[in-house]
Amino acid sequence: MLIVKKIKILYGIATGRPSLCPTLRGQGDRAGVIRRTRGWIALFLGLVGLWGCGQPGSEPAEDYLIRVGERKVTVREFLQAFELAQAAYPGSVAQNPAGLKEARTQLLNEMATELVMFKRAEELGLSVSDAEFEAAVAAVRSDYPPGVFEQTLIESAVRFDAWKHRFRSRLLMEKLVNAELRGQIAISPEDVAGYYDQHYRGTAAGAASDEKFQRLKETIVADLQRQKIEDAYGAWVVRLKEKYPVDVNREAWGRLEGSEPGAAPGDGT
Repeated sequence: MLIVKKIKILYGIATGRPSLCPTLRGQGDRAGVIRRTRGWIALFLGLVGLWGCGQPGSEPAEDYLIRVGERKVTVREFLQAFELAQAAYPGSVAQNPAGLKEARTQLLNEMATELVMFKRAEELGLSVSDAEFEAAVAAVRSDYPPGVFEQTLIESAVRFDAWKHRFRSRLLMEKLVNAELRGQIAISPEDVAGYYDQHYRGTAAGAASDEKFQRLKETIVADLQRQKIEDAYGAWVVRLKEKYPVDVNREAWGRLEGSEPGAAPGDGT
């Protein structure tokens, strides 16, 4: 079990999908803590390990790779993040040129998406308070035996303060997804009944008491909300990229790809 948790610490964020931003729930809800663990603890060896949304002037203009308004990712930041992403799957990509190209493209698109989401959060005035942040960090750490969480970061050469910086960003992404999509999600009694029939009928005899049955309903509603948010996420991101155009430096991308400059992934898609 500890090995699984360590893997989650290091490799959990791989797609940027809304399932990576589950709703924070009561700390007494172990299922909620596990969902958070699955989605959020790995903030480095996945898609955006070291990059920090550089501000204007921090790098020469020609060094940017992705830019949304004043926020940008430089070529150097992209390469650092890609090295960490490769570390998550040693040997599985380097030997496969097609896989290497696909992995780079995926990372580029995920970084572009996060820049767009940061821009949207800024426009809406969203932020994560110190109290919210400290509570979320405590919830993550409480699901691990003493010292295991910190030791995993040490073994992976990830500084705790750097991890916290990225974790705060992911909390902001969760808040944005909730603000933009959760209010649009409606869960009907028919939805709950259908989900129960599919996943729990015949296995939920233990939910005999009213209290256990209520907890089961809450779990089902949370699962349905997450599924429906995932379904809505792709179209929402497309709309955001139409509102906040993504500028990919085609010359820099062409150099990274070892090809002539051309259409680059992430350009308004």
